[in-house]
Amino acid sequence: MTKQEQVKAIFIEEAGEIIEKLDIDIIRFEENCSDFNLLNEIFRGVHTLKGNANAFGFTRLGEFVHHFEDVLDHYRSSKENIEEHNLELFVGSVDVIKEVMTCELDAIEQLPNSYLDCLNGIKNLLAIKKGKENPSANPQTNSNTSKELNDLASEFAFDSNEGIKNDVEKSIKHHQSLQKEGLNLYQIDLTLDSDCYKRGFDHILFLKNLAQEATLLESFFDMQNVAAIDNFKSDENAINKVFIVVLTHLSNDEVDEIFEFLFNHEYKITAIAPKITEIIQTSDIANNKAVENVVDNIATNVVTSKSTIRIDTFKLDELFDSVGELVIAQNFIAQNDKIRSIEDESINRTIETLSKITKKIQDRVMSLRMIAIKDTFEKMKRVVRDTSKKTKKEVHLVVQGEDTEIDKTMIDSLSDPLIHIIRNAIDHGLEADANERTQAGKSSGGTITLRAFHKSGNIVISVSDDGRGINKEKVLSKAIQRGIVSGDENLSDSQIFSLIMQPGFSTAETVSDLSGRGVGLDVVKTSIEKLRGKIEIDSKEGQGTTFSMILPLTLAIIDGMLVNASGETYIIPTLSVVESFRPEEEIVHAIKGKGEFVSLRSQHIPIIRLSDVFDLETNRIPPWEGILVCVETEAGRIAIMVDELVGRQQVVIKTLGKSLAKLKEISGGAILGNGDIALILNVDELRPLIEVSHA
Repeated sequence: MTKQEQVKAIFIEEAGEIIEKLDIDIIRFEENCSDFNLLNEIFRGVHTLKGNANAFGFTRLGEFVHHFEDVLDHYRSSKENIEEHNLELFVGSVDVIKEVMTCELDAIEQLPNSYLDCLNGIKNLLAIKKGKENPSANPQTNSNTSKELNDLASEFAFDSNEGIKNDVEKSIKHHQSLQKEGLNLYQIDLTLDSDCYKRGFDHILFLKNLAQEATLLESFFDMQNVAAIDNFKSDENAINKVFIVVLTHLSNDEVDEIFEFLFNHEYKITAIAPKITEIIQTSDIANNKAVENVVDNIATNVVTSKSTIRIDTFKLDELFDSVGELVIAQNFIAQNDKIRSIEDESINRTIETLSKITKKIQDRVMSLRMIAIKDTFEKMKRVVRDTSKKTKKEVHLVVQGEDTEIDKTMIDSLSDPLIHIIRNAIDHGLEADANERTQAGKSSGGTITLRAFHKSGNIVISVSDDGRGINKEKVLSKAIQRGIVSGDENLSDSQIFSLIMQPGFSTAETVSDLSGRGVGLDVVKTSIEKLRGKIEIDSKEGQGTTFSMILPLTLAIIDGMLVNASGETYIIPTLSVVESFRPEEEIVHAIKGKGEFVSLRSQHIPIIRLSDVFDLETNRIPPWEGILVCVETEAGRIAIMVDELVGRQQVVIKTLGKSLAKLKEISGGAILGNGDIALILNVDELRPLIEVSHA
């Protein structure tokens, strides 16, 4: 991959982040349009996106954000109040930016229909605002003679070129005397190619970006190539060189980032060290040791490391796998009988120290994968805003636990399930009539509460509404009507509520653009189960409904129950385990052609023998001589028969090789501390084997 391709890949990643932030910030600004600091943030994001888009040939995106930037610049400069319909235009513009970015990346010629409408809306708004700014613009102001302008340009060019090198040197010497601890001095030479303007760059852009982070800044323009006005050609007579002297807290790397989309030959950054003598003279230094300390500090401050760096998640995964191997090796040493038999205190201390260090490394590497769920929650504000407008319902969003951390690999997979649940809650959960709410003693506007918290070693993400709740009788009746349940089962409330996540199930009387078609919640359920999680629904009629997504903290580690069955070790995910017990003989039944069942609290739960599932040769003992582990599966509860419960343990998940990949009953493997390999059971795939294994 060439440097240009690498830079383009970085741009695509950063552009996605900028657009995500725009989506969040524009909604925050809509809530508080007097926050001009936030408007400046939005402007900077759009400004950066414009330059970068043009640099890589995404001209359609560049054109759109260029006009959007002009409108934003007007409002942030004038501090003028933004009308509500113009706020809608701003929000729509961010949507168009997202859509156009997709078109650019996928090389789609046809732009979305909203592109031209939004672009024309921005242009018209800008024309109106510019007209207000200069209502009495006099066309005579441009009637100066060409000779006067040429004389002025020549004089300016002469003054600028004369002694420019000396001016730069004087500026550096002056700034050196002002340099203090924590500030770095740089000389930056810009020599942009003639096509820089077509690529979306100019010298002023970089000066503005530097000025935002600078304590002092001076610039010197080389006007040698600027022709007289009559002969001026924009492409050929652009300012060729600019010399910048800047005093800033930024490190060399951080300054370099400002110019990262330029070619190497177009810029040069030189770090200028402070004058040692002046620092010593102005400091209360009494001995040589102090002088050495000052010099060391200066050397350190010239180039300061960045506080954060970007790391490919693939590299993090590799690092995590390596740490997993380290943990296994450490456990093997700690549990090795020969090593443990050595009566040497120093060896024991070393093994104990190794264990502590390994645990600390594992925790640190784990923390690298964890990020706060805040950004995902912020995106949901837009979902609530758009859905409330479409349904014409007043909705207030409450967010709790946004600093809760979760594995980075899971974050992206959570957005779609959250979006659907929130839309469903607003569309069907909240009452459409404000009078209906007030008569029930509620506020006229509905409330959606989005919450994240830790519970029993898992993370729980819940979406609650204070709406009408779920009518469980109606749900049960619909399920019986569709043949999902027979009606003879004694179902709990949670089991009845879970029926709404069956494919095609819907009790909605009407179909809307948002929901009510009987699709969606089953997909949500599947998405969460792919993350090795589950959904629980709690609802009280007239009070509201809560959807709780219970997820593991990470996909790299599983909290499991180790069991022995037929001489093999298996791991059952703890999240699926309901209880374990040794059954009495009288509660175990066998039905010809159906297999074995255990009666537990009025439920007949099928028994799964792992020896039958995996075709293992073993002595067949009756269930009451073994142990049953009751687990919750997608199709209901089953009881897995095992010989022994080994204990609960966190293990690093290993993917299966090609030879085992077709075994749906196994979701992965793990290497235990003693070096043994254990297979992780996929409990949802065990139930279909019941009739086969006992037929």
